[in-house]
Amino acid sequence: MHGTERAEVGTPPAAVVVQIEPLVLRLPAAGHVLGGINRQTVSRLIAEDELEAIYVGGTRMVLRESVEAYIERQKQKARAARNGDPRVAIAA
Repeated sequence: MHGTERAEVGTPPAAVVVQIEPLVLRLPAAGHVLGGINRQTVSRLIAEDELEAIYVGGTRMVLRESVEAYIERQKQKARAARNGDPRVAIAA
């Protein structure tokens, strides 16, 4: 060591924080991820096979990957509609 540098003895290393994204979401949380839609709309999307849900301990949960896939499909539909693709049906 040089000059005024000094090692702190017994100082623990800095904590590493790892944030893990959940694999499943409760219906209200899935709605929040989808821009704040309500629980009933999330249930409708599940019934229409737009979102995939499973039961965990008796609670219906939406698979996060299905939310991400739904968002990607909506983005593709929006892009196609902007580009004038006549095969894209825009839901009202």
